[in-house]
Amino acid sequence: MTTSPGPIRAAALQLGPASATIATTCDRILTLIERAAAEGVTLAVLPELALTPYFAAKVRDDLTPFASVAENTDAVARISGQAASHGMAIVIPFAEQTNKGLFNSMVFYDRAGVQQGKFRKVHIPGKVEPDPAKTLNILEKRYFSPGDLPFAPFDMGEVRAGGMICYDRRFPESYRSLTLNGADLICVGYNTPVMEGGTLKEARRASELAICGGAYSTATHAIAAGKGGVEGGTRFIGGSFICGPDGAILVRARTQGDEVVVADLDMSKQLSLRERWDFATNRQPGTYAPELTS
Repeated sequence: MTTSPGPIRAAALQLGPASATIATTCDRILTLIERAAAEGVTLAVLPELALTPYFAAKVRDDLTPFASVAENTDAVARISGQAASHGMAIVIPFAEQTNKGLFNSMVFYDRAGVQQGKFRKVHIPGKVEPDPAKTLNILEKRYFSPGDLPFAPFDMGEVRAGGMICYDRRFPESYRSLTLNGADLICVGYNTPVMEGGTLKEARRASELAICGGAYSTATHAIAAGKGGVEGGTRFIGGSFICGPDGAILVRARTQGDEVVVADLDMSKQLSLRERWDFATNRQPGTYAPELTS
């Protein structure tokens, strides 16, 4: 760890179903930031595609309502500015339209409101074409380009934080890559629906298992911010939480709507665990599959 081992008051800013416009959803996020600031939060994480509905479940001819560069740029500026006015670092996921394609992205702003970096979702789930036999389709491959940026940590003032988005959390390589690159904190944003044949309880357990397992296996705190409630006829799991470097959940969301989920991160405990488990010294990259050796 490259930072002071003092405690950090952090929050997952859970969102319920998105409002009709980016601007209106942004207003709700600003309200959450005010509530977080009142609780002394200095680092906050928002869910995947925080500014819009989850639009990748249907075939759409026009993505302007979700990927408008002007609207998203304005919303990100408002959110990061509001956070900075309280000395709060923030992670903001959104649909990033570029000349290389559309990315499912998150941007990292430090406590002064300076953008420190960006992550683009690497693992893209689902299909290009919908299955008419299914009531819910995941069509992210139709819309999003795979991320072209590394699993890198960024200086957020108190800690070096890195991110992953939704499906990325199912891959152990995501966690290991972040911490090998120097991350002291893992920030996860997700929009996870309850799939056909599944239950809310099962879907939440699977999400917690993936993230807490990644936290445990790297001795790293994780903040998990999700969308909850019913949006467009689909139930999203919500269940935002923060877990410690031992994989234990410190706090969970109590509702399925907009909520500030706060915990104090004991970075001295994290440092102690990392020293005891000593992954850096005892990893054996020469014995792993070639793609896992770096």
